[in-house]
Amino acid sequence: MFLPRRKSTVVPLVCFIALSLWYFNYLQPTVGPLLPSTQQQAAPHRVASGQEPSAPNAPVSASIDGHYGPNAAVTKPSERYPVQSLLRLPAGPPDDIPKIQHSFGTETQKEKAEREQRLTAVKDSFVHSWEGYRKYAWKKDELAPIQGGHATTFGGWGATLVDSLDTLWMMGLIEDFEAAIEAIKEIDFSKAKLQLLNVFETTIRYLGGLLGAYDLSGGRYPILLDKAKEVGDFLYGAFDTPNRLPVTRWDWEAARKGAEQEALDVALLAEVGSLTLEFTRLAQLTNDDKYFDAVQRISDLLDQQQNNTTLPGLWPVIMDAKRGKFADVGYTLGGMADSAYEYLPKQHMLLGGLTQQYQKMYEATLTPITKHIFFRAMNPENEEILVSGSVRVNENAGAIVPDFKAQHLACFTGGMVGIGAKIFDRPDDLKTARRLVDGCIWVYDHTQTGIMPEIFQMVPCKDDLCKWDEDWWLRTVGIHTDKTEQVFQSMTEVAKGRWVAENQRLPQGFSSIPDRKYILRPEAIESVFVFYRITGEKKYQDAAWRMFTAIERYTRTDIANAAIQDVTMTSPPKDDRMESFWLAETLKYFYAIFADPAVLSLDDYVLQISLLRTRSSIIVTMTSNKSSTTKGDSGHGPGAFEASNPVDIYRSHISELLAPVAQKPAKDIYDRLAWTQTFDKGDLGLAVPSLRVPPKEATAKAAEWSANFPSSDLVEKPVVAGTFLQFFFKPQPLMGLIIPSILRKKTVYGTNPKLGLRDESDPSKGKKRIIVEFSSPNIAKPFHAGHLRSTIIGGFLANLYEAAGWDVLRMNYLGDWGRQFGLLAEAYSMYGSEEKLQKDPIGHLFDIYVAINQVSKPEEDEIKEKKEQLKKASEMGRDTAALEQEIEQLGSKSVNEKARQYFKRMEDGDDAALALWKRFRDLSIERYKRTYSRLNIRYDEYSGESQVEMERMERAAQQLAKSGVSETSEGAVIVDLTKNPKTKKLGKALVRKKDGSSLYLTRDIGEAVKRHELYQFDKMIYVVASQQDLHLAQLFKILELMGHQDVAEKCQHINFGMVQGMSTRKGTVKFLDDILRDVGEKMHEVMQKNDTKYQQVENPEQTADTLGITAVMVQDMSGKRVNNYEFSLERMTSFEGDTGPYLQYAHARLCSITRKAGLSAEDLEAADLSLLQESHAINLVRALSSWPDVVQNTLKTQEPVTVLAYLFKMTHMLSSSYDVLKVVGSEPEVKKARMALYEAARQVLNNGMKLLGLSPVERSARITPDLL
Repeated sequence: MFLPRRKSTVVPLVCFIALSLWYFNYLQPTVGPLLPSTQQQAAPHRVASGQEPSAPNAPVSASIDGHYGPNAAVTKPSERYPVQSLLRLPAGPPDDIPKIQHSFGTETQKEKAEREQRLTAVKDSFVHSWEGYRKYAWKKDELAPIQGGHATTFGGWGATLVDSLDTLWMMGLIEDFEAAIEAIKEIDFSKAKLQLLNVFETTIRYLGGLLGAYDLSGGRYPILLDKAKEVGDFLYGAFDTPNRLPVTRWDWEAARKGAEQEALDVALLAEVGSLTLEFTRLAQLTNDDKYFDAVQRISDLLDQQQNNTTLPGLWPVIMDAKRGKFADVGYTLGGMADSAYEYLPKQHMLLGGLTQQYQKMYEATLTPITKHIFFRAMNPENEEILVSGSVRVNENAGAIVPDFKAQHLACFTGGMVGIGAKIFDRPDDLKTARRLVDGCIWVYDHTQTGIMPEIFQMVPCKDDLCKWDEDWWLRTVGIHTDKTEQVFQSMTEVAKGRWVAENQRLPQGFSSIPDRKYILRPEAIESVFVFYRITGEKKYQDAAWRMFTAIERYTRTDIANAAIQDVTMTSPPKDDRMESFWLAETLKYFYAIFADPAVLSLDDYVLQISLLRTRSSIIVTMTSNKSSTTKGDSGHGPGAFEASNPVDIYRSHISELLAPVAQKPAKDIYDRLAWTQTFDKGDLGLAVPSLRVPPKEATAKAAEWSANFPSSDLVEKPVVAGTFLQFFFKPQPLMGLIIPSILRKKTVYGTNPKLGLRDESDPSKGKKRIIVEFSSPNIAKPFHAGHLRSTIIGGFLANLYEAAGWDVLRMNYLGDWGRQFGLLAEAYSMYGSEEKLQKDPIGHLFDIYVAINQVSKPEEDEIKEKKEQLKKASEMGRDTAALEQEIEQLGSKSVNEKARQYFKRMEDGDDAALALWKRFRDLSIERYKRTYSRLNIRYDEYSGESQVEMERMERAAQQLAKSGVSETSEGAVIVDLTKNPKTKKLGKALVRKKDGSSLYLTRDIGEAVKRHELYQFDKMIYVVASQQDLHLAQLFKILELMGHQDVAEKCQHINFGMVQGMSTRKGTVKFLDDILRDVGEKMHEVMQKNDTKYQQVENPEQTADTLGITAVMVQDMSGKRVNNYEFSLERMTSFEGDTGPYLQYAHARLCSITRKAGLSAEDLEAADLSLLQESHAINLVRALSSWPDVVQNTLKTQEPVTVLAYLFKMTHMLSSSYDVLKVVGSEPEVKKARMALYEAARQVLNNGMKLLGLSPVERSARITPDLL
């Protein structure tokens, strides 16, 4: 990201008529009358032309080394037009702003050597100019690089000194950096050495320079922020006008003496509209919204009038700032307008995307810019290049008249459009950006010096093919000349053009060069740097090297580097000027393009004349009640997601501050910052020995690190506790960050969709896919406790991974195949009822299943008894033929034999047999769906044992045999895992019976391989009771042994203990519906005991049902999964203790407070959070801040109790807060603040309950009174 751009310097005081003449001569070839006259004279913005108005090189108000007037301090008057209500910074963690920078690979040794050689050459050039400045112009605005003098051009505070700070730091010139800081300490920014100050230039050079250096140096030098505030407070006086628009050419001394002031009625767009970044950053760092308010009012004006100008979407160069109107007809992205456009995407990033205003404004400019301002230039190589021109609207004729003059200054557009393309997901704009950058490179490459002039004109394409036409070029050259030589009279247009091109040294493609200077500008190299970092294409590095060597060759002096007068001359004369942007920007970008890509990463910084940090460093804006944190999700560690997790912001911040103190990598510190168990031990803790500090030295090191820990806006100085450092978050910044973030993000607070991406750096690669198999009841059998636990835990895990951004497939693998279905079919033929089947399929099938077993069991017992007799007779040597015949007859007539035969028909594909089975299955699934919906459970697929094809099981068996994994044992097929010492505990796994029939294990092998082929999952979880630990361990190992290691590694068994004592009131049948009915009835009884509250509940039966379901689910999740627990109807339905009803009551109570408070969402957003001073409020916010951490940690534990324990802890804190933090009856502003806190708590509680699968209620009819 970037900040403002340098304009060329025009002396600060020149009459406005000269500016008007320049503007119309160079930008408006079809001009009509001059601008309306004004009695106020305004000095021009640093115009893009070198054709400065008829004034000497030094301004009227400045001498080559001079001061203006006396420096006596004057007491600052109070404001005439104070702001009644400040516009505040947008609050909360930032939205995810897409990455900008290319992912660079490893370079070869040859590439590295070349890059570092170029890097050294750029640094040497900087050192050469810097030493010249130190020797001849120390503490002055500018160096005269030929004579060795100096000039006061921008306030006299040392513009080059301040402006170059970040480059010094970036190049590692720390000694020079600190020397500059010592000099800055002596500067008095409360008074200037010029009478009229250019507010824009002062802002970008001084305020931007100080803020950039402060950020880049990690806040190690507080004096930089102190001085930035001095500059900001000084310039703030320029905004003290009736409409709060700034006086851009400001008589600061008159204002200080109390003179009334108004914004100019003729002002430049860039000077009014390009103050946002620096003032916003100052607001962020000082926690003072007044700076943001000052510039946001300008942005709001631009926003309101963007579509009401003579060219909708764009703003004209000249505006009436006094009246806040745009009535001019000239438009450009060049001088006097440029940075007003450039700042739009940068401000969007600086604010973390928390407002869409700047994106909307930027995107609204692109259509008219692309259509009217950018044009394709014809060139001999037929390259697709774009150049940025300008237009004038002829209102009388209703025409838009283009002007194909281009400016070096407008080369910033390639970088701007490239960044906008990335952060706003506009891939087609990247092509436009490339052509703009290539256009600037083309101009550099085609002048005699290899340097671009200030202003030039090119020939637009005459058709879509845009093929080079030399005659067309020459005719255009002839048209644009103003020569009247006699020789022209007999020439054709082509001959005339050729004569002009030769005599004026016009390279092919150029039709004129009105201003041939090069004043050490940065815009072209900035865009080349940006586009190299976006694409990673080395050709842009090579282009930068050509540019640098040309500039160094023609601008270098014995003292420094100087502007040159004519880039078309092979030995151009030099001007004795070196603007501060040569060191502050131009050489910075040349250095950065040859530095390691991590230096000045576009995903880490907004670049302006200096650097403002945003994405991988931290910007936290804390006002009394608002915050803005801008940080991407790159972070120090693999779990760093500052945009989603506020605690990661603090981890990164602490790591950055502690790293230089401890002399340890920030990433190592980040990874070792851990939660604390209680708030009295801090919010984060660090075990010093974990950073490879010898235990004997750890206590001393902890004390040393604490003593040297820099001051911070976010955290207190760490507390030493033996070998530990305890970090406490400062309350007010935390309040301003967390509460607005929760109120804005609502249901997504705590979630992090990036965790589920296959490649975080490339979202186009899609999400990771997970299959969660859970519940898996057996059709026609009771939905027992094991299935209930699997359902609750599996539903939670599916929600958890979905919140983490995974593509979750919820699968119910039903027990829907086997001999029991033959038995069920026989039962239905004997006892079945169509009416009962339709009404309650699961209950009816269970009833007839029990009935048929009552018939089959005596038969099986008799057969078993006869077999025992047969065995004894055989042992005694008796004749057993009759007994064998009797057993065979009993077996052939038995219900079980009929069931076996029926199932055989099913396996053989008998239509009638399958039709009845399918009917049982479909009806059961429909009934399950109704039950599951009560638990907030849904499935994407109902699979089952029946869906595993016989062919797939056969293939699995063959593969096992072929690979030598399986073997035959007593006629059965087994996998003997005891042969390998590592798997000995897994025993012998039976995969096929003696009769050749398959088992569960065989089916599971085939199903796992099928799912991987079908869904290409990244992870599959089986939520199955711990009794199946061995079975699933065998499954995963066998998959690995048979060549499916990729599948096995992605599989996980989530196990759980048993529920003991689970039954209905009327018996021991464990149908889930029966359990839920009983618990719901119990809750209804409890609710009815408080008739007053009961009458307020809109649907008490439904609420009772919800509370009952919550009671069951919370009891199930209250301990670790592997633990058994006792099912207790009395305990789970109590409102006392950590129960489901108590959790629901806590949510309902917060809803009650909200209803009684009667405040709107807007009221809460405007709340002054600085009023929350009580320890109860502070600790509650500390708890709320950790919710995203809890969710992320739960991905590791995979335990519902991790979430549940957090929610109960928070509800206990809430309960103890109500008497202290009363809402109803409190002062209006206090009421808003407390209600904002309670609403944030309610939202987090709601989010947590829904993650667990619960349905939060708004009224609970609890017995205990609902106090406020």
